[in-house]
Amino acid sequence: MDISVRTGNVQLLEFTINGILQPIDLRDIQIVKTDPSKPLVLSGRAPQWFYVYLAHQYHFTRILATFEPRAGKGVIVSSVNDKDVGCGLDVETGEIRDVKLCANGKIDVSLIKLGSFQLLRAELVEGSFAEPSELRRIDWENLRKIVDQSKPIIAYVMAPIWISAKISVEFSNLSPWVAVYDPKIESSIVVARHAPKAPEIGCQIELKIQEKKNTD
Repeated sequence: MDISVRTGNVQLLEFTINGILQPIDLRDIQIVKTDPSKPLVLSGRAPQWFYVYLAHQYHFTRILATFEPRAGKGVIVSSVNDKDVGCGLDVETGEIRDVKLCANGKIDVSLIKLGSFQLLRAELVEGSFAEPSELRRIDWENLRKIVDQSKPIIAYVMAPIWISAKISVEFSNLSPWVAVYDPKIESSIVVARHAPKAPEIGCQIELKIQEKKNTD
């Protein structure tokens, strides 16, 4: 994997995956240094679990965003000013403004407690895509309040990549460890850990999650 950071008004962290990224590869990734006082945009094609991992590494940044090709801007997932979340960030000038993608989808995020772990499910409903402003509609504060901090979180994301990054920012530090379910391999990849006995980063937890069927 090649990772580079372009500096300026906005830092642009770009990565390229050579071949197929395997979960265990997370252990060998060299996190590059960035300036936490400047906005940072994450950009590249990767599985949802890699974005959760990467956003966790840089959640301390003053403004964190993921690049949205449809808008040609970064979508802000965390900021020192909450009103910036869901807005577009110009990767050249750093200008922040609302971004419209002419999308009509909605994003549903729910926390389901299932015995020894918690399933954090995020999915796109009522459309083929959603506006970044959906990030402001979701009640993240209430979701955080109902998290059982003694049990791990497994995230299953069927929504834009900026939702994965937002989930990382909001939940990665709330439980002993966090994993992201990948339906292609029917297992969850550990992307964050905060307990001595937690599984190592990159470990795969076997788990099959049945997708919801559309009954319309």
